[in-house]
Amino acid sequence: MNKSTESGRFGESMSSKGSWRALLAGLMVTAMGLFSASFANDELLELQEDPSLWVIPNANYEGWNYSPLDQINTENVDQLEVKWTFQTGVLDSHEAQPIVIDNTMYLLTPKPNTLIALDLENEGFVKWVFAPEMDTERAGGLACCGAQTRGMAYADGKIIFNTLDGQLFAVDKDDGSVVWQEVVADLDIGETTTTFPLVVGNNVIIGNEGGERGVRGWVAAYDLQTGEEQWKFYNTGPDEEMGITDRFQPFYEVDQVENVGVESWYRDSWQHGGGTSWGWWTYDPGSNLFYYGTANCAPWNPDYRRDPATAPGFEEYGNKYCASVIARDAETGEMAWAYSTTPQDQWDFDEPGQNFVVDLEIDGEMRETLVRPARNGFFYIQDRHTGELLVEPWAYTNTTWADSVDMETGLPNFNPDAIAGTDITIPICPYIAGNNWQNDAYSPDTGLVYFAAEHQCGQMTGMRGEYEHGANYVLMGLTTQGVEQPEVLGELQAWDPVTGEMVWSIEHTATVGAKPLSATGGNLILTGTDQGTFQAIDARNGEVLYEFRTGSDFRNSAITYIGPDGNQYIALIASQGPGNPQVDEDTPADAAGRFRRSGSTLFVFGLSDSALEQQAGEAEANAQ
Repeated sequence: MNKSTESGRFGESMSSKGSWRALLAGLMVTAMGLFSASFANDELLELQEDPSLWVIPNANYEGWNYSPLDQINTENVDQLEVKWTFQTGVLDSHEAQPIVIDNTMYLLTPKPNTLIALDLENEGFVKWVFAPEMDTERAGGLACCGAQTRGMAYADGKIIFNTLDGQLFAVDKDDGSVVWQEVVADLDIGETTTTFPLVVGNNVIIGNEGGERGVRGWVAAYDLQTGEEQWKFYNTGPDEEMGITDRFQPFYEVDQVENVGVESWYRDSWQHGGGTSWGWWTYDPGSNLFYYGTANCAPWNPDYRRDPATAPGFEEYGNKYCASVIARDAETGEMAWAYSTTPQDQWDFDEPGQNFVVDLEIDGEMRETLVRPARNGFFYIQDRHTGELLVEPWAYTNTTWADSVDMETGLPNFNPDAIAGTDITIPICPYIAGNNWQNDAYSPDTGLVYFAAEHQCGQMTGMRGEYEHGANYVLMGLTTQGVEQPEVLGELQAWDPVTGEMVWSIEHTATVGAKPLSATGGNLILTGTDQGTFQAIDARNGEVLYEFRTGSDFRNSAITYIGPDGNQYIALIASQGPGNPQVDEDTPADAAGRFRRSGSTLFVFGLSDSALEQQAGEAEANAQ
């Protein structure tokens, strides 16, 4: 199914001015890359190349969430069996993947954030547990959408993680002793920290959460050895506070404005404008740029961020840079470029997802790209050095807020019937997200991008209110009640980013079915279902090859690694927070409540002994 048009697939040629701008920016980035290539953390780069480990969330700096391991593959995955399990002890939804280093698996639980080290040589024997003191009650009451953490980092013998209440820890990987500790967020204004730390060189990079409370988004770096703050820049505000210097070379004219983070906001609304940094990070060692998306604009009601006399005024009041993707230098924090995916975001179209760092052949030429199915319902492919759109973005789900993106300006072509405002009720698709924070995957074997697409629709009504320190600052009523919904509420989709074609999908009709997923060299997609079933799917055609009922839900994607015995294993945490739906005789047979209950269990799968023996015999025969 081709979601793009022939005329727009690779876009129109740049103007002469645009070509020179892209060339100059590319030369600057290349020079900076040559200067700072050694800045990337050499140990992490080396460990990421070892397929037996899983040392960073989403598997590598590029964010692919892919392992080349193929001992478990499409031919034998039906012979998986549970090897051992472990109860995490925290009854909540776990969104953080485990990581594996030196025959030790590390788990990080949601609130209360607890770091657990498991000995893989002894089937999950607990080596040590570190449970930091934290303000769990207040942090849990402030955080949007659950008391989550999305993972931990490893570097230089340390496990680095942040707690929901804004503490950043580095602990010794061998015994859990604290190496350093810093307070990095302010609960008093509604800040929390949920994202995983990105380690590049000697910098530990994190961001904040709190856009629903008018928190101003930032990203900061801390010294890997001491925890001392190295730099901190905001995603809105004056140039000097955003890290905008001569290094800033955005591709589109609408971004080439002095103090763009102030001038694109009505009066001083940027001070409480959201745009926090709570999603996934990716990094390009070649250019030393790291990439991240920013959260919703605050408040959701755009009347508080634009001039009512000229509303909607998207070009003038684009509200830079909430609902955007930003590229920064990993050493200095300087902004290299930024692109507003959803200017003047009114629909909660955060950008928490992965920005895949991948080289693609575009119109017969290899390009260094940044690829993402954005939360707003469009699929983007951009030059990762400049932000230029290399392909006309195409819709992978219902998109009633805009019908296309202008390749000359980079701006969406908005639907006037979907523009929100005070006391105005508008229909909207997708509702909240076309593709949310759940881990996506890219497989270099198939060349496909895999993600959970949501097709649900809703309606929103702008409300009146004022900013109050630390209080809810949404000012938008929202509901799906009474809104006509499509028959297919969600899909697991597999897209070829080069051709713009959806190769296969698995449709969901009972729920949106938005689950994290990962990919392997065995041509497998590992994911789960709303019915609490772990699935292994053929990455080439979408055929479900293996299923196992866990009795709980899925909020983190599976990892895979080589155990001490030399065999491949798959690990995932099935989890669900407190509160179970009531089930009676009238409850539909496919209702999730019939299949799962609250619980948090790590499952470790491996091939059966007979499958391993058969594989060894085949290998011996081939060797002869």
